[in-house]
Amino acid sequence: MVFTRRVASNQSTTHVAGTTENNNNVADDSTASSNINDETISNNLKRKQRSESNSTVTSKSSSSDILDTPIKSNLDDAGSSHLFQPHRSLGLLTASSPHNTSAKMSPSASLFTSQRGKFHLEPAGKSSLEAFVTVPLGDRFQIMNCSKLVPVLVSRSLPPSAAHHLYTIKNSAKKDSAESNKLNYHDAGGRDEEEMFQAISDTSLGITAVTHGPKLLSRAISITLYQRTRPLVCLDAFPFTTGSKSRNGRWGIVDVIQLGKQKIAMTGEKEGKLENALLLAVVCARANDRKKFSTNQSSKEIDLEVVGEDSDESESESSDNGEDESSSSDASSIDGIAAPPSDCYGRVLLVRAGRNTMEIIKTIDFGGLGAYFIPFVGIHPATYVNKILLGGRFAERASMNNANKTPSLMLINVKSGKMIHSFNCLKPKGSSKMQKGQEQDESNDNDIPVTVTTLQQSPAVDTIAVGTSDGCVHLINTLHDVKLFTLNHKIKHPKLSKALNAISSLSFRTDGNATRQGVAPLAVGRDDGSISVWDLTPVEDGNGGPTRKTLLTEMELVHCGGVSKLEYLPGEPLVLSTGLVSNSIVMHVFDAPDHSGRVLRSRKGHTSPPALLRYLHPGAGGGGILANASDGTDASSCQILSCGGPGDLSLRVFSSARSNLDKEYSQGPGLEKKAKKLGYLGPEGRAELLLPEIIGLASSEARSRDWGDLVTIHRNHAMAYVWSTKRGTQSGPVLRQPQWNVSAMKQRPPRSANATSLAISVCGNFALVGTVGGVIYKYNLQSGLPRGSYPKDAITQTEEEERRRKRGLKVAGDVGRSIRMLEKNLMKGGVAAGDLDQAERDRVTFLEMEAKRKANIDKASHVDAVVGIAIDSLNKTLVTAGADSKLVLWNFVTHMPHTKSPIMLPSPATKLCHVRDSDLAAIAMNDFGIVVFDCSSLSIVRYFGGSRKVGHTGLISDLGFGPDGRKLFTSSMDGSIRVWDVPTGVCVDWSKCLWLVEVISM
Repeated sequence: MVFTRRVASNQSTTHVAGTTENNNNVADDSTASSNINDETISNNLKRKQRSESNSTVTSKSSSSDILDTPIKSNLDDAGSSHLFQPHRSLGLLTASSPHNTSAKMSPSASLFTSQRGKFHLEPAGKSSLEAFVTVPLGDRFQIMNCSKLVPVLVSRSLPPSAAHHLYTIKNSAKKDSAESNKLNYHDAGGRDEEEMFQAISDTSLGITAVTHGPKLLSRAISITLYQRTRPLVCLDAFPFTTGSKSRNGRWGIVDVIQLGKQKIAMTGEKEGKLENALLLAVVCARANDRKKFSTNQSSKEIDLEVVGEDSDESESESSDNGEDESSSSDASSIDGIAAPPSDCYGRVLLVRAGRNTMEIIKTIDFGGLGAYFIPFVGIHPATYVNKILLGGRFAERASMNNANKTPSLMLINVKSGKMIHSFNCLKPKGSSKMQKGQEQDESNDNDIPVTVTTLQQSPAVDTIAVGTSDGCVHLINTLHDVKLFTLNHKIKHPKLSKALNAISSLSFRTDGNATRQGVAPLAVGRDDGSISVWDLTPVEDGNGGPTRKTLLTEMELVHCGGVSKLEYLPGEPLVLSTGLVSNSIVMHVFDAPDHSGRVLRSRKGHTSPPALLRYLHPGAGGGGILANASDGTDASSCQILSCGGPGDLSLRVFSSARSNLDKEYSQGPGLEKKAKKLGYLGPEGRAELLLPEIIGLASSEARSRDWGDLVTIHRNHAMAYVWSTKRGTQSGPVLRQPQWNVSAMKQRPPRSANATSLAISVCGNFALVGTVGGVIYKYNLQSGLPRGSYPKDAITQTEEEERRRKRGLKVAGDVGRSIRMLEKNLMKGGVAAGDLDQAERDRVTFLEMEAKRKANIDKASHVDAVVGIAIDSLNKTLVTAGADSKLVLWNFVTHMPHTKSPIMLPSPATKLCHVRDSDLAAIAMNDFGIVVFDCSSLSIVRYFGGSRKVGHTGLISDLGFGPDGRKLFTSSMDGSIRVWDVPTGVCVDWSKCLWLVEVISM
């Protein structure tokens, strides 16, 4: 089973399709008891949890908790499934970080989200193609091989954060509960889904340290250690933010810096031996709140303790004499992490992560080091032992001058807990320098302080590249505190906000080809989605002026929505990049003589939640597929069609067996170039040239080699479109009535003709499209021509047919032609029938029968939208369900309704699913119930949910039969998935989710 989920719309949207599989110890359906209900399942789960809690061995320390094995998923414990478990995720490549394009603050300049979703590259071996990249994905991470961009490891979901943070979540949810489209605290059952921000793996890929936090908080507050795919230890980084009256502010983790490895003693069977532990510097920051500053605090001078030159001797002396003068503290000397002082806006946690343990060994506060300094990003400079370089800005205060609004850099010694140096090279004189011809808005510069958004170590020692939120890249010498030069960037397109000019990522190229060509490339990624490559080789001016740098190439809109991170692979002309909201990972190669880049390989997914997904060919029975050798299916059958929601509008195929088969179906060549030529930007601009949102699709494998085998219908659109899954394009005819205009410049078809449902016959020759007005149109897939309607006389005549009728020409389906042929048969030798009264009686009888036929058709016809269509395996019966509570059976050939039609349903229908093997149809209704209708006996045989105690409490979003037709799977807007046993008529399993399940497919 495959399903899609949607999380709170005010946070980053996750687009995930999770596949479920049966456990080996599942009993047969025939052994299911008939009195199984929600209470029984819940009691069984509670007993299971009590038994697990009694057998769980936990080891508590001052700041960590060892998790139980196996780890529990983020599903609600009271509603976890017995028969099914999450198997894998599809279509999610990078974590999304949506932002407001009209806001003054860029995504890279946002405090807690500037590092969200950025990958970590870990080289392995001599070849760069053997490198691995760790990418956060919602509540888990994946490790991908750079040679093929294929995931080799996907972790389990995150454990929940500390319970004392739930008060903050509850308060933030109360503020947003007024908006109906946001998932509040109570909808999540008192919990919130976790979101991963950063993930760092060691060289062996054995352990991974991740930062995460609840989605409603929008910041990382916990650190979790993973052993391969299993979480082991979860640390609470901010235990001091407890209670409802906490005045410590909003703290969060902004960056994680890898310092190297450290030898520690092993425990357990290998006690006495040493292992390499991962040493990390976790940079934390407090959000700036102008309202919390008093007059006395705002007028206080910033007292920075500058030690000056540092050495190993000074470090040893400070450690021997004690560290009373510094604000750092050992974790062993305190029961928890102490609260920082009021003027402290930054903190560094020194974390040591082994194979089975993780602990915080030191905390460094910026209260005495650099009061009011807010760190945003940090790096570990090359050859600088025990030192980190932090970039950010100072907190805004009433006494803030222009000097404090400039980007700031600080060099910290993590061993002694002292600040080595505060850099002055980025003062207003250097940061205010603008590129020639670039306009500067003084009012905006005074309101928005410039922030350091990214740092990158250059191949040269003591040289650091600094990216800022105003679009500047400064190269500085950390040894002499000197700015070498500045690269200025500006947004070319006038429609984009100036805030998107921020620098999001930097990377230096280090391969030998660049050296032989005499260039020193630097790749710059920006929030507007562009990637610029500069040659740092100085070029002298012929007039004796200052040297300048050359812009080698600029690739615009590589990632729509902004570049999250880019990095050159070591020793190769390859740059790997991910986007903020593009859900894509792209590898460019720079092998052209003009130094331009081209896409070498890429993987992309949906940029908005999938609105619909179905298996490509669900089998002849219509109840799903089983990929195994017994029934002749293989991995090619495990392909899932996924339709993007608003803002995406793409049709993609995902393979649950092989990720390299994922691709997007084409809607026309050169759409990106056409959109750029017309002035459209981003995915919204590209969507202007795409078909509307897909609301229904149907496929048939019978004639896939001859013509199109996939048909789609679209929102507020009357016509249907034929696709070829073999070519992966929309290449078939447009299914429409002759009187409908194709051009958007002409009059559109009436609203009653907008398509709402769709089905393809078993033979693969016909497609049937239901409409808002209740009419079902029949089309030939090969030619695209209409082949009648249900009811039969629902189609109005075209101008050509009206002209032919007036001229007396033959028109197929014309009642007048049938009457004339009948009169002709009554003629004998050119003489009229002798009994004129009999002829008149025959005419009256014919008109009465015609009136009766029309009355029966009017009674059976839908007067509201057709929400579901199904065709039996012999192409004899057509089943339709409407929003008018009618279930109608039609003769597929004569287009006439069955004598017992219509069959009235207890409530208006919303969805229909049909399984051809057993000829059963499941209809979801507005009363949250499901009706199972037997199309052979023409009777309702099962009724699930609705007014009964066991059932959904929200509108049913989707439903589908299992491969054997004995199970019915339903999803609801209440966040639950239920499994109904059709023979016994009971709910045998259910799962409660923290998110809304919108679509399922079997």
